[in-house]
Amino acid sequence: EIWLPAFRHMSLDKIRLLFTTGRVQTDSGNDSKHRKFEAQTIIWKSVACGIRAFVLMMFLFVVLSFVSAMIHEKSKKYMSMRQQEQYANQLILPAYFDQAKHYLSQAPLGLKLRKMSSKESWEDAEHAERYFESQLPHYEKAIKEFKLHAHFANIELPSTVTFHDMIRARGEMLLKNLNEHGWQDFRIEKDKCAMFEFLKNNGLPHVSWMKVYREPEYQKLYKILPEMKELIIKQTEFPVFIKSCHITTGAAKSVKKISDKGAAIYHWDEIKTWARDMWEYKSNDWERVWAKPFNELCSRLSPGFMIQKPWKAGRGEYPEEIKIEVLWGRAYLAFVSTGSCGGDTIILRDGSVTRYTDSLVQNVLHQGVPDPCYQWIVDEGHLPRVWFMAEAAAKLMGIDAIRIDVFVLKGDPSASVINEDSLSSGAEYRWHFQSMAEIWAMGHQEKKYTLVNPGVDSFEWFRGKDYYTTQIAKCNRTLVADYSLCERAYAPL
Repeated sequence: EIWLPAFRHMSLDKIRLLFTTGRVQTDSGNDSKHRKFEAQTIIWKSVACGIRAFVLMMFLFVVLSFVSAMIHEKSKKYMSMRQQEQYANQLILPAYFDQAKHYLSQAPLGLKLRKMSSKESWEDAEHAERYFESQLPHYEKAIKEFKLHAHFANIELPSTVTFHDMIRARGEMLLKNLNEHGWQDFRIEKDKCAMFEFLKNNGLPHVSWMKVYREPEYQKLYKILPEMKELIIKQTEFPVFIKSCHITTGAAKSVKKISDKGAAIYHWDEIKTWARDMWEYKSNDWERVWAKPFNELCSRLSPGFMIQKPWKAGRGEYPEEIKIEVLWGRAYLAFVSTGSCGGDTIILRDGSVTRYTDSLVQNVLHQGVPDPCYQWIVDEGHLPRVWFMAEAAAKLMGIDAIRIDVFVLKGDPSASVINEDSLSSGAEYRWHFQSMAEIWAMGHQEKKYTLVNPGVDSFEWFRGKDYYTTQIAKCNRTLVADYSLCERAYAPL
């Protein structure tokens, strides 16, 4: 039975004729019946045209999505960031189209369409829903125990709660806080150098660095470069990394790897050119719906660089980095996109390790399969330390939702350290997007957390360099990076 009333009095042959030719053969009869039938024909033709247009638009959107993804990846590899913005972003990949593509990838409608697309998609989505239900009681408890920094409490929840909408609402809140109160909590992530100062001054295990070059000591780039070169050449362990303090978007290529001393000596002109580009560059997260508030926030940062030491010298080209999404002080999942096995892989607290990028179809339709390549992260016992560190960092920041990125070393679960964090994660969490958005929003709807105002912005909330080791990890050797802090703290007077 066809639901449209206009179709109920039509034979199957007439319906077929309508959709193939756009015309309907009329029956003989009186004039009034004929006029009524002509009016119905106009409606039928309009409906048919609408359906055709919708199908065509959906087809074109799918094709453009594939083309967009391919060109986007090529642009990242072969174009500088300015070329990406000037050509790829504006001419080939309009920002509004890429934003829509990313938004629909995590919106409920896009997820429902994927779920119905295949048996594999359906089963993986069902697993994600069961996982969400199993985690809810833990988050109800976590919210009640969480101490929320007051600067993150005044978020205006969006009318449609999705993960990306929550990030956009956060960006608008942070910008409002900056304009009205001068609060700079966005620097806990958007200013890499401020972020590392926070990690150091709270004693969290982190990748070490040698030097930070920025205002007020270093206001001119030409004064920084000679000193930077001299410092790098003196190093005995490589690779070292030059990181831009004021740029966090991955596509901007804001990190320069120096493989050895020769690279610093013989390729310094190339490094100088890169440094000049970075010094003048303003972060632009053009692909995302939260671009406007976060771009404005990042434009307020002063430029700077930091020289980062190698983590486990000789680790090779691809460190194993896992990104942990922490909500209300509790880790929900780990996302692996950088490492020897490539990506994207999602690891849950139930021990499942699921990969999504063995094929284009698998990636687009979210058809998860077990990932044996990263199974060692679970089997070797890395997760207890990783969960603990990420949760400790989020609690020390007092931030409701944040991504903590951790380096892990195969064969040594006690070696993991924090590398970075993110207030606006662009990671592809597949079926878990909506679950995390609902948990994030739930805390603000119920307001069962404890509100804390330390009198400083979150990135300046320092407790001491031994705080994590002695007060949070309680000198547990499996959780700390420097046990000598415990020996000094508890040494007899």
